[in-house]
Amino acid sequence: MVLAVSATILLGFTGLAIEAGGWYLALRNAATAADMAALAGAAARERGEDYSAVASDTAALNGFAAGVAVGPPTEGQFVGDAGAVQVVISRNQQISLARLFLATAPTVRTRAVATVHADSEVCVLSLGGGLELGGNSTTKSGHCLLGSNAAAPNGISVVGSAGVRADGLVTTGACSGCTSGDVWTDDNRNVPPLIVSGRPEPIRDPFSGLKNWTPQPPSCRSPALALGSTPVTISPGQAICSSLTVEPNQTLNLNPGIYYFRNADLVVQGTLTGEGVTLIFTGDSDRVGTIRINAGATGRLTGPASSLVPDRPEGAGLLLYRDGLATNNGPNKEVQLNGGATLHMSGGLYFPTSDVVMNGRSNIESVCLSIVGYRLSFSGAADTRLGVSGCENYTPYPTIRTVRLVE
Repeated sequence: MVLAVSATILLGFTGLAIEAGGWYLALRNAATAADMAALAGAAARERGEDYSAVASDTAALNGFAAGVAVGPPTEGQFVGDAGAVQVVISRNQQISLARLFLATAPTVRTRAVATVHADSEVCVLSLGGGLELGGNSTTKSGHCLLGSNAAAPNGISVVGSAGVRADGLVTTGACSGCTSGDVWTDDNRNVPPLIVSGRPEPIRDPFSGLKNWTPQPPSCRSPALALGSTPVTISPGQAICSSLTVEPNQTLNLNPGIYYFRNADLVVQGTLTGEGVTLIFTGDSDRVGTIRINAGATGRLTGPASSLVPDRPEGAGLLLYRDGLATNNGPNKEVQLNGGATLHMSGGLYFPTSDVVMNGRSNIESVCLSIVGYRLSFSGAADTRLGVSGCENYTPYPTIRTVRLVE
């Protein structure tokens, strides 16, 4: 009788040990699946995809098609993080001999949270046409990167006698001349910058939500705006519907607000000022105007601390925007920031389908200026100083972001 009882107890403990080992293995497998699903979900959320479907599919590929809950974090320190994804996996386990000691079968439950982390800030970003640094231009970006999402063989090209001073050059395509040209982190030429080519993921476009936005400009100004030798100050509320030139002896002051240029160009050769303003170039898709800042232009423009674009929070800091739905994107409508301009700008410049050219002897200098366009070209003797260290109330610049497992 003692032997029978002892054997039963021994058999029960043996069964419990075997089953507990199986449960532990199931927990490890579930934890691995949850980690992978959370990472995949956070990456999908960053790209604007259906993160829940991606995370669920990833969990299924790792053996957990059921018992998977995906959503924003409901506990922990990342509750409210807009980029975080939580994955919870739970599964009831089988039980046999362990019934001698347990009334019910245990449930394996594991939780993982992943989110995106901003690693580096980007001052200049080409969305598809490439970034060219040429001529005798000098481009200096204080503690931020120059980036391009153009596919190979495009990407970033440093040609001629161009000088580049940046923390890094990062592109999804090729980086031509990046290691052989005058490319350094500072003027002492002691430390080369970070060079990344063939990046698998594009750099995030912070203004991407504006691409499919259809601006609704108000009625046209009547009579049309006329400038003379006396400075003119205007307020928002009416669209500018005929091309406007600020001549060398003229001054245009903009009160805070959003200004629409409907089928109209803005050429600046004189003085243009405005604090807390957003300039929108829109209209018929084949007639959208552009902006040209030429020799002699002076003044100061700053973007708004909060978005002036209805229902578009990414418009915070947006200073200049040319409609992403424009189809007239040829050389005649490229954005030009050139000549001898000393017009200082602060904020985000967004031209998703337009070419942007900086040449001549432009002197664009700002501690809070980000330029995002389809194709960017710095040439001539352009001296361009960019940075985002002075952006206090908003972040109108793209960032290189990585997905990390945080819980």
